[in-house]
Amino acid sequence: MVRETGSMRNTLEAAICLILALLFGVSPVEAYTEEELYLEFDARNLSAAEKRFLQAGLALSGTYNAMLDGAWGAGSQRALERYAVQNEIFGPVPNWLATLLAVQTLDQFEKDGWEERHLETLDISLLVPTKKIRDAGTSGSFANLNHTETSLAYSLTRGDASQVGRLHAYTLDQAVAGTTPYEVRRSDVWITSARTGPGNSLYTRSDLRGRLWSTVMLSASDADGGQLAAVSGSIRPGSAPPVFLPPGKLTSGVSALVAVLEDEPEHSSKRPSAMLPDGRPPATNGSQSSGGSGTGFVVSPDGLVLTNYHVAGECQLIEVDDHPAKLIAADEGFDLALLAVEGASGWASAVFADNPARLNSDVTIAGYPYAGLLGGLNVTRGTVASLKGLGGDVSEMQISAPVQPGNSGGPVVDAAGNVVGVVVAKLNAQVVADAFGDIPQNVNFAIRGEIAKLFLFQNGVEPREADEAPGMNPVDLAEKVQGFTRFITCY
Repeated sequence: MVRETGSMRNTLEAAICLILALLFGVSPVEAYTEEELYLEFDARNLSAAEKRFLQAGLALSGTYNAMLDGAWGAGSQRALERYAVQNEIFGPVPNWLATLLAVQTLDQFEKDGWEERHLETLDISLLVPTKKIRDAGTSGSFANLNHTETSLAYSLTRGDASQVGRLHAYTLDQAVAGTTPYEVRRSDVWITSARTGPGNSLYTRSDLRGRLWSTVMLSASDADGGQLAAVSGSIRPGSAPPVFLPPGKLTSGVSALVAVLEDEPEHSSKRPSAMLPDGRPPATNGSQSSGGSGTGFVVSPDGLVLTNYHVAGECQLIEVDDHPAKLIAADEGFDLALLAVEGASGWASAVFADNPARLNSDVTIAGYPYAGLLGGLNVTRGTVASLKGLGGDVSEMQISAPVQPGNSGGPVVDAAGNVVGVVVAKLNAQVVADAFGDIPQNVNFAIRGEIAKLFLFQNGVEPREADEAPGMNPVDLAEKVQGFTRFITCY
């Protein structure tokens, strides 16, 4: 039986509106039932993004001090067990405690505005409390940032190898006598972490980015050590996927947890009908009486094709441009699927943009809408209208390029023809018109390219990436996209 404590109830009351608002913005997915809440936690039931979010929460709680990578090993499990002891739960960790951790973490992310930010000048990504950060000025070559309410401080710089040596030597020199600093020395990354005095720590990390090194120095008191651990664990070279709570067992299981703690019948929250994506799945039946069709694009030299789960995730037979194909990986929560296609070796493959799409940047989409009626590739253009999807979903972005049934799974490319997203949905115009008396124009959604790359990495595919490049002539861009965009038929 879940034992309610005062702190647990207060946390839930503070976060419940936020959680339910989040649930309004996602599609129904498999949830923890009330019975499953009592079962022992098994990380294998969660997606990598869910596990990464839990790692961030454990770091903030002060029980985890390692990379936020979504790989749930012994260290992550021990941290969860320490978190359980903090909450006076002894023995096997139940699913309801992991759900509670997700609620608490989401509440902290909302209050401080924690976001994984790509710092273009340094070409690294890390967590930043965007609502509680202030510019602390510069000191020499350093740019300094301070948390407005805690002791967490950032110092950022970029320099040559000699500077890296001096900074890490300085960190070692600050170590308290009798303590052993943590050190990593590799050709492309240096890390030094040291206790610098009673109740204080200093963490220094340098990554080789191009010809110079980008260095982040973090400091905090023990009381704020969880924040230091979360930020240090989030640092990655280049762009990184967002740290967020995606659709899945954790989000959908909150209703069951609330029902238990409040001793009320289990209830569920559903997305308002006015917000339902129009045609999700927007694959089209075309001329197939027993299936549908959609779009995909080649993501590897051996002909692997990426598309939406709702296009190819539940087919008995799949064809890609009339070639037999089979499903080899899928993530229903992110609505992504990966196909292996017979005879596809040598097909041109897409290149992903190294950096996320920016607000109001130009995008082009390609696909096969109304395949049974039109029969050919359709290319349309638009812009990135919002960096978030329905209900603030950070795994998606809103685009203005026209989307029709059959476009699902198609590539969204930038002005250079590099992939920045995967078409997934359009707003239900009729439902919105009935509710608000106005017809929405070109309100469409795409899965962010960072999420697609993460999905590919998780399934053994290393996506090709390109640095930012000049824009192409629209006609040349269309020809480039046509080379890797494919028609998918589901039976």
